[in-house]
Amino acid sequence: MPRKAKSLRVPGPVEIAAVLLVCFGIVLIFKKQYADGLVAQCALRHERGDFSEALELCEQALAIYLQLNDATKLIPGVKDGLLWADVAQTTDNIGVVNMNIGNSVVALQYHEQALRMRTSKLGFEHPDVAATKDNMGLVYRQVNQLDKALEMHNEALQIRLKTLNPRDLAVCATKTAIANVYYQREEYLLAMMLYDEVLQAQEEALGEDHVEVATTLQNLGAVLKHSNTTASLERYERSLAILVGMYGHKHRGVADTLNSMGGVRFVEGRWDDAMQAYQQSLDITVSLLGASHPDVAATLSNMGAVLDHLNRTDEARDYYRQAGDIWQMAGMEWAPDVSKGAEASDAEKNVLHSTATEQPSGTEIGNLDEDDA
Repeated sequence: MPRKAKSLRVPGPVEIAAVLLVCFGIVLIFKKQYADGLVAQCALRHERGDFSEALELCEQALAIYLQLNDATKLIPGVKDGLLWADVAQTTDNIGVVNMNIGNSVVALQYHEQALRMRTSKLGFEHPDVAATKDNMGLVYRQVNQLDKALEMHNEALQIRLKTLNPRDLAVCATKTAIANVYYQREEYLLAMMLYDEVLQAQEEALGEDHVEVATTLQNLGAVLKHSNTTASLERYERSLAILVGMYGHKHRGVADTLNSMGGVRFVEGRWDDAMQAYQQSLDITVSLLGASHPDVAATLSNMGAVLDHLNRTDEARDYYRQAGDIWQMAGMEWAPDVSKGAEASDAEKNVLHSTATEQPSGTEIGNLDEDDA
């Protein structure tokens, strides 16, 4: 007798749903990894000063995170989506990039969006909320709304102090941001007191030869430049020794420190020494970042200021022209203020690169987060 053919079993609804869920999960993981890669590339471009490219990459990542997050809202019980934290972090990152481009209004809009997302999910006393408030403070400082900047940073500090030791490094970062505002308000004593607190905590936690210690020494050097140039140079020299010991002479931090030391020599009227420090800074910066980087423009402008004070007007104009061309390519508007000398360009440099300036800086608050985004 012929054998009876076996009938194929039709998968049930539960099995079909399980297969679809697995497929959805695979697509979700793949696309999220791709978006994470875009954020990492964005952070690298941002660090190099390629802000337009960084912005484009972060915007692409945000579009993917939003799409995936909306898709996960279809999962029962997942009201806000599974990737809301990635959306919030990348939104905050885009605010940081816009700040460094100079789009302060747009930057604040993104930070405010991130703040709303974070407070709605995490409450008002979470470290991520403090981070966004710090970022908003950086933007307010950039547009010279210093009272508002101080308010944001102080709110961030109070949040951090509820869960962290006063000498914790995250607390130190916010204290540095507050000190930066005091510096900009020319309240140098208050700024120096906070920088000293930060330095002591960093040396205890990290040792005396750490890069963050070097940055705080530079901040102290910037403050002391207004009252004691000898002490200022001593702080810069200590910072330089740390950086050279860690990275060698061909490093961005070394170039930045030499630029700052040139600023002290400028204040002292030691024009040849200032020019030598600026030239050393310029050579390193060009070799590392290329001739069209905004940091190159800042140093060229500083050199122009020295030449102006030496009454070498034609040469000074040439340096200013080169600096202006670079800033124009970067989308920045700038004109030299010779009456302020080197400090005018240092302030401009603070907008472009938060750790390469005569203005105190060096907090990690405004930097893009490659891991969490």
